[in-house]
Amino acid sequence: MENCIDISIFGPLKHRFKPDAKLSEGTVINVPYKSEETLKDLLVRLDVAESDCGECFINHSIVTDKNEIIPFNARVTLFSYGMFLIDGGLYIKKWKD
Repeated sequence: MENCIDISIFGPLKHRFKPDAKLSEGTVINVPYKSEETLKDLLVRLDVAESDCGECFINHSIVTDKNEIIPFNARVTLFSYGMFLIDGGLYIKKWKD
């Protein structure tokens, strides 16, 4: 989609956007791009509490400040709370399909 942000969502958080998704499959949603929007603003727009998120990435770089502005044509990745990216692979601490 043009002028959109691609958002990949991993873990139980994906059920908010695709209720029948398995934890092992990828879930990508697209939302319209908003100029000067921060990751924190995007989470509010998606109705996702910061406490529900684990690590977050913008264009493959980990976000250390949720007030970081999301650039045009960005790719955002949201991991559910309790998930960690370790040695290039996902580690899901307590969930199974």
